Amino acid sequence: MTEEAAPPGLPARPLDGITVVEVGVWHAGPGAAAILGDLGANVIKVENIDGDPERGEGGTLTLKSQAIDTPGWSLMFELSNRNKRSIALDLTSVQGKKVLQTLVETADVFITNLRPGAKRKLGINYDSLAAVNPRLVHVNVSGFGSEGPLAEEGAFDTLGQALAGMFYVTGHEVPQPLPVVVVDQLTAQNAAQAAVTALLARERSGGHGQDVHVSLYGSGALLWSAQLLWEAALDSKPIVTYDRIQKTPLLSVYRCKDDHWIVGTNPGRALWPTFAEAIGAPQLGETPWNVDDRASQEALYAAIDPLMLERTAAEWVAHLRSKGLLFAPVQDFEQVLADEQARANGYVIEYDHPRLGSIPLPGSPFSFGKQLTSQWNPAPDHGADTDAILRNLGYDSDEIAAMRERRAVA
Repeated sequence: MTEEAAPPGLPARPLDGITVVEVGVWHAGPGAAAILGDLGANVIKVENIDGDPERGEGGTLTLKSQAIDTPGWSLMFELSNRNKRSIALDLTSVQGKKVLQTLVETADVFITNLRPGAKRKLGINYDSLAAVNPRLVHVNVSGFGSEGPLAEEGAFDTLGQALAGMFYVTGHEVPQPLPVVVVDQLTAQNAAQAAVTALLARERSGGHGQDVHVSLYGSGALLWSAQLLWEAALDSKPIVTYDRIQKTPLLSVYRCKDDHWIVGTNPGRALWPTFAEAIGAPQLGETPWNVDDRASQEALYAAIDPLMLERTAAEWVAHLRSKGLLFAPVQDFEQVLADEQARANGYVIEYDHPRLGSIPLPGSPFSFGKQLTSQWNPAPDHGADTDAILRNLGYDSDEIAAMRERRAVA
């Protein structure tokens, strides 16, 4: 995708000039700051003296990456902390607190996913930081929300899935989570959206910052809002497992000649004769299907499935689309990374990464007609920018050395 430079007077990226300070660990909070960094924000990650635990443990969770992880860096940490600078502070020390307050004085957004007790102890809760900078947008990412009996509790992706009902959509008899980072990532996206929304509200209200809360539980519930509505409005529970025999042939999946699959999404019955003729069985179009009659549905699929094995997935998709039918390939993650459509829109970008080499990486789902997006700067080493950030705040070399000797910074 070719990106043009922004017109004169317009920032190169949408959030150029916005400063974000983050005190977060793992993905849901730091991931939100990374998204703001994608959009051009200046993101300063404040880590404690030992560093974000995701540096060393990120590869032991859902996505195993120990084969390429190195001391102080994991592939998951890279995802969570691209486009940032890192300063290492002891926020329990007087000097560490002072440095953080100095950072916050000129910041636009503060993001944290520490538990409420830890935020109060470190003085990074909203009331403490709003006293330093009333314009600050203070974004809190939690497990279960800011109110209720679980407000003080911590959580990870799996617990967010559990409370939001996701364990019951995998199609297994025993409830189990989706084996992907889904609630953490959605929460990061929601937190980034909340931050930008609060920034807009600040501009429209004459400069007033505010406290914003986003949670794993709330994000999971939002993801399944259709199912929750069906559950609330109907006597019967929504169908959350997939059985192709109970699907119309126009909404089903099919194995093709090359052992790849395609899926259709053509609601209604109007296109049924068109589909039947397109697959070379026009006589089927004269037989109405009945999803409530399993025997007839099984017989129908027994007639269709062998025909679908006569062409490759790509051939079928091209042929069916030419007939006005909406079909697409069912892609695995490897195919997504190589997909021409994803690359044309910047959903996947090619990048020469200093640790990983030339590699396709997830890009941005946003496209701005007059500004750039989809930047990816590598996640920083622990405290890599400490000295530079402190000098920008007005500390001289002797003061920095003294703080380092006291272990207030690292």
